[in-house]
Amino acid sequence: MTTQDKQAIAEQAIRWLLRQQEGLSLSEQEAFQRWLQTPAHRAEYEDLKGLWQQTAAIPAGAVDHLRPAPVRRTFWRPVVYGCALVLLAAVLWLPLRDEFAAPVYSASWQTGRGEMRTVDLPDGSRISLDAGTQLTVRYYPRRREVEMPQGQAFFQVAHNPQQPFAVFSGPSRVTVVGTEFSVRYLPHTLSGDGTDVAVRSGAVRVGPRGSWQNGWWRAMQHLHLPQARAHLAVLHASERATGDAEGRLVKRPPLPADSIAAWRDDRIVLDNARLDMALAEFARYGEVSIKADSPTVAALRVSGSFDTDRAASFAKSLPLVLPVKIKTIKNQQTIVLSAAEQKNN
Repeated sequence: MTTQDKQAIAEQAIRWLLRQQEGLSLSEQEAFQRWLQTPAHRAEYEDLKGLWQQTAAIPAGAVDHLRPAPVRRTFWRPVVYGCALVLLAAVLWLPLRDEFAAPVYSASWQTGRGEMRTVDLPDGSRISLDAGTQLTVRYYPRRREVEMPQGQAFFQVAHNPQQPFAVFSGPSRVTVVGTEFSVRYLPHTLSGDGTDVAVRSGAVRVGPRGSWQNGWWRAMQHLHLPQARAHLAVLHASERATGDAEGRLVKRPPLPADSIAAWRDDRIVLDNARLDMALAEFARYGEVSIKADSPTVAALRVSGSFDTDRAASFAKSLPLVLPVKIKTIKNQQTIVLSAAEQKNN
């Protein structure tokens, strides 16, 4: 579907919504139902209708500035309401036009196991990709967007308030104007099932991406209404938040600046991490012939800062801090419970 097709469908959805408010004749209702038979039409209309329903929950004080002056004559009310609806649709449509604009810049990158890469963007921004990362950058006239389906990256964003920078990763989105921050989305690893965000300098807004995928809802940001900013967390320098699989955020203890995106310095920082998750993290950077031989060992916790390429040294240090011992079986190192731990169980 072309950009022109998408724009035409959005315009049709606006017209149908306006006509629904006025009331449809039988023939118009039949035409409307035929129009809805096309999946793209129905999806666009449902998005717009959902936004319209959301506005019903907006506190009266938040939209006082949008209300028309009181009109005493009853027969003018339908005209006033119709004009207000058209005005709101127009206010939403103006910023939404950018949603259908073709990107002025687009590029994609992917890194493999143990591979790191830094890319420079046309506006002076820079992205450092960690191992096992995929991302696509798209710049539009009024916004900059990054889609990162998996991996972790460190962003140094050039300041431009006229062109906000957003990262969509997993169930979360991160929006900034200009700052330095890291985003990690690697389900079932150290960061859990959601997205982990840490800020090195400046500030970012973090929230669930769900409603943000609705183009009409993005347009609603232009009105600066409370619903448009709901479920957002603002993180400042050294602050961190972790989301769950649904995008709900939990703020974490502050991090020292040098601990944020430590992988750029070939370091793995573990903070009370499960042993099996720690081993999986090392495996992102190279072959790791180490395993825990029982759920009990896998669940042991470990903390510290380690070289990404020295998994063997990491394993050899474990008996000093955990009730484990190293045993080699057919040239493969296996972490097993110490004799003392086995007796206690």
